Amino acid sequence: MITILHVLEDLGTGGSERQLVSLVVRSDRAQFRHEVCALMDGGPQAEILRAAGIPIHVLGFGSGEIWPVAVRLARLVRQVRPDVVHASLFRPGVVSRLVGRLTGRPVVTTLVNTTYEPEWFLDNPRLSVPKARLARALERMTMGMGAWFIAVSESVKASAVRQLAVAPDRVTVIPRGIEFGTYGGEALDSSGRAMLNLGNAFPVMLNVGRLVPQKGQRYAIQAMPDILSRYPKARLLVAGDGWLRPDLQQLIHSSGLSQHVTLLGDRSDVARLLRLADIFVFPSLFEGAANALLEAMAAGKPCVATRIPSIAEAARDGEAAVLVELRSPQALSAAILRLAGDREAAQALGESARGWVRNRHDYSKVVSQHESLYMRLGARANSQAAQTA
Repeated sequence: MITILHVLEDLGTGGSERQLVSLVVRSDRAQFRHEVCALMDGGPQAEILRAAGIPIHVLGFGSGEIWPVAVRLARLVRQVRPDVVHASLFRPGVVSRLVGRLTGRPVVTTLVNTTYEPEWFLDNPRLSVPKARLARALERMTMGMGAWFIAVSESVKASAVRQLAVAPDRVTVIPRGIEFGTYGGEALDSSGRAMLNLGNAFPVMLNVGRLVPQKGQRYAIQAMPDILSRYPKARLLVAGDGWLRPDLQQLIHSSGLSQHVTLLGDRSDVARLLRLADIFVFPSLFEGAANALLEAMAAGKPCVATRIPSIAEAARDGEAAVLVELRSPQALSAAILRLAGDREAAQALGESARGWVRNRHDYSKVVSQHESLYMRLGARANSQAAQTA
């Protein structure tokens, strides 16, 4: 029996948290025992984990703390005695690698973004360059502490090697898993259209993502006047929330788009929204694995997205989605108008996307790849312990 202690910030509804739940509930309980540690607090995913019999430890620390968290986590590691510590995202990764050095436990960190690349700084006045440099230095310092890594895409691996000096042979690429049953089906949802006051709107475009500069929603909004000139009943729905919401709301109002663009806020019914959408729009400036895009592709939706390395990788270099220039409302509107004007081609693109994602992101494959890595790291740790005994 191999014990894995998973370390995250919290157990909210983010992509990393949902991926963790899907991994542990599908894992082979005859071979693997999972426990979960949230550095800050619990959240909606905690109930799912408890129902599955997964022990949860909530430390209750604030978001800026490193050393007090490391001390408390080290105590927990000595208590649980995991064969492998598996961390996700920045602070859990840094703290877990420090604790791994202190306790002699192997640590694997999931890397989910192409952080510290030039595009990371685009359109974001809140991002402090000195703080980003300090964070990068802290990551680089702990990356060399005998740690191992999972990258959610080849683009993320290349970025980690380039920006964080990670040795390539310590990085295993394991793509995100997608729950295909959730996003299947194309049945017309008349109640959903009525709820959102869509009427006979066409095309209905959907974007899913946090309202932050990275996600590029402003460019989709700026593309709307061109689209409305051809399709006066077009609608853009944006699911997600974040600190950029007031700015985007002001842009919508000042552009006279209040009847055509709707900020829906955080939603728990993304699968339903996808069934209502004609086209999925994803104008992100940078991504690691583009979960929302993958889910739209799994739903068989024709997608328009920006041509950046991780998205090109996810979209099979343009065969499974239309890829356009970064930060270009004109390129977005032109691609959307082409798909809206040729429904047969749009449907074919969506079917191609569905097949590609199903082949590459099936959960059974993703879970198996994680379990193989856990077994290798656990065996390596046990061998080293036997040699020093």
